[in-house]
Amino acid sequence: MLKSNPNKPQQTKMQFGRLTAATLLFLAFALSGCYRYKNQILFQGLKDTTYTASMQQPKPIIQRGDQLSIMVYGLDDKTTAYFNAPMGGGQGGMMMQQGGQGGGGMMGYIVNEEGTIEFPKLGTINILGYTHEQLRDTLQNRLTPWIKDPIVNVRMLNFRVTFMTTTHAQTVFIMNQKTNILQFLGMVGGIQWTDRKDNILIIRQIDSVRQVIHVDFTNKEIFNSPMYYLQPNDIVYVEPNKLKFVESNVAVISLVTSITSTVSILVLFINNLVK
Repeated sequence: MLKSNPNKPQQTKMQFGRLTAATLLFLAFALSGCYRYKNQILFQGLKDTTYTASMQQPKPIIQRGDQLSIMVYGLDDKTTAYFNAPMGGGQGGMMMQQGGQGGGGMMGYIVNEEGTIEFPKLGTINILGYTHEQLRDTLQNRLTPWIKDPIVNVRMLNFRVTFMTTTHAQTVFIMNQKTNILQFLGMVGGIQWTDRKDNILIIRQIDSVRQVIHVDFTNKEIFNSPMYYLQPNDIVYVEPNKLKFVESNVAVISLVTSITSTVSILVLFINNLVK
């Protein structure tokens, strides 16, 4: 007559737990190999060629909160110095930003919530929605009573772009205002292999209009995307790939399986002591 083994259910349970963990780990490595090869190659379909690339960049639109450097030049240095002198930092007034390149300060006009700035001699000017070129031309025309043949230079001082992933976020101030998204990714360390490269989200807001566009870095058409050149206050969000999710869950399941196996052994040991 065959005798049943009372410990067999516990042993079977432990073996099943180990088998499940091993299977999940195997699947994770298998998925990892497939995903890496297919999705790590950027600009797929791009061939060796020479062509004229478009250098046209959407012109930044002046928005509330922008900090603008406005410098006036002319034949008479004494007159132009009056328009370039700091006037204190108030809403819509000129302010001095410390820590600029070379250790000096940079003068800037803050566009207030009404979309205006206070400019010497000209008073309150509504510049909301202007491009830098439109503001330049407007000031040059309106300064002619005081300056002969004035030249005005307009530049944004707080051109910033935010980079976000599931693990961190950082905001980068852009000095070169013709920076494309590839150069920007070089500034923030690039995209990790555990991040998706075929579905990067770019959020762009111009005044009250918000654009949400997905960009595929594995496709050569990235160079023709309207999001190729960055705009002030852009947000670049990189999603994690499924492999990252699988690996995280495998680690948790592995831990739970180990704990379950340990508890099963402990229960088996206690049962043997009681008998």
